Amino acid sequence: MLETLTIVYVSAVTVLFFFWIYGIYAFFRDCRRTYVPKGRQTLRGWRSMWTEGDEQELDEHEKQLL
Repeated sequence: MLETLTIVYVSAVTVLFFFWIYGIYAFFRDCRRTYVPKGRQTLRGWRSMWTEGDEQELDEHEKQLL
């Protein structure tokens, strides 16, 4: 009886551990496919805003020098 209970317990823990690991893997996979591209897109947008602002400042500075 005790051996059967031990085998069932170890089997249940193994199955639950498998689903726990798969959940962690799925979370990282979803982050990689959704949040990383959106973060890159946001950075590209910020960089383009910064370069446009820098170009406008340079144009204004050149006009002030003339």
